[in-house]
Amino acid sequence: AKLINVLTPAFRDKLINIKKVPPEKLILIPNAADFSLAEKIQNDSTFHAINFKKKLGFEKNFVITYVGAHGVANHLIQLVDAAEKLKDTNIIFQLIGSGMKKGFLQKEVKKRNLSNLVFRDPVPKSEIFKFILASDMGASVLKNVDTFKTIYSNKTFDYMSCKKPVFLLIDGVSRELIEKANCGVYVEPENIKMIVEKAIEFSKISNEELYSLGLNGYNYARKNFERKSLSFKYINLVSNILKNEK
Repeated sequence: AKLINVLTPAFRDKLINIKKVPPEKLILIPNAADFSLAEKIQNDSTFHAINFKKKLGFEKNFVITYVGAHGVANHLIQLVDAAEKLKDTNIIFQLIGSGMKKGFLQKEVKKRNLSNLVFRDPVPKSEIFKFILASDMGASVLKNVDTFKTIYSNKTFDYMSCKKPVFLLIDGVSRELIEKANCGVYVEPENIKMIVEKAIEFSKISNEELYSLGLNGYNYARKNFERKSLSFKYINLVSNILKNEK
């Protein structure tokens, strides 16, 4: 390869330090935030997040929304376990998507008689931002294994593009991203006690503080993870390789 693109700093470090790949062959163009869809909805005068939240029946709830796969790697049972301990609060988890574990999770919620964890079928990307904008926080969740410490979660960027604080259950580079941007909270994956404590803590802070954290994430993503500018950067790097080949 003339050029190797990696998606996170952890991949770059591994290739340099373990695989002994020359640093000059590596570029870092990460997964990016697509601001256009979120902004299109926000600019739609017919959409109001408060009204949409009310329509969902969450007017008096603190809503933490998860968007994505319901698979083995996501280990969403930890949110079910946390919801069971949060029954007597106004906190509700909203899980949107599908996957091989969704049926099992739904059975668990029914068996435990939980009304504070709601499942929704997958919706088009253009519509998903309505649910995020009507939420108080966005959750990024993965199983507690070392491999996931090296990746960025795509859904995190969706939350940042909507100016929503991130409820992050992923360690490693994703944690570094959230802490550097000051746009949410890291919660140790599978630590149910900590998930419960942090959910309660954030449910009690003011709307102004929540908005400030969300805005931090939006501004950081705009500066460092905006899809269009990263695309141009990638094109220029590839173009330079092609020019040098002639």
